[in-house]
Amino acid sequence: MPRIGKAFNELNKGDKFSERITVTEAHVVKAAGLFNDYNALHTNAPAMEKARFGKRIVHGALTFSLAVGVYSKYFNDTDISTVEASIKFTAPIFIGDTIAMEWTIDELDAKPKLNGGLVAMSCEVKNLEGTLLASMEAKILAANETIFPLDD
Repeated sequence: MPRIGKAFNELNKGDKFSERITVTEAHVVKAAGLFNDYNALHTNAPAMEKARFGKRIVHGALTFSLAVGVYSKYFNDTDISTVEASIKFTAPIFIGDTIAMEWTIDELDAKPKLNGGLVAMSCEVKNLEGTLLASMEAKILAANETIFPLDD
């Protein structure tokens, strides 16, 4: 089966990949159920009109998940495991915001016995105005070839 994602041995320090997405009401409703987080910050529009931000904010876990999805697609069938990940939130994300998530490959550590290596990456999440909303770091174990060797 042909490989779809980037393999470890194809990467270079400084490589970048990105994606944009508009966060919708549907994203937030599904996230509330999935994360069991029905906090008024995310679900109660009338109450939030009188609160600090003047409207509902997107779940932090949703922002995290959307950013992980970007590298999950980039590595697709070569991502063996996420080893560690962290995120720092610097500004709220609102329903209807379009966010750009740009990942940068920071370090590569070959692991020949594993036929791949560790990939350390960082991500900036910004809105269309260029405001930094969150920054993230992650480390994954990526293979040199597909991890799903299926026959055609």
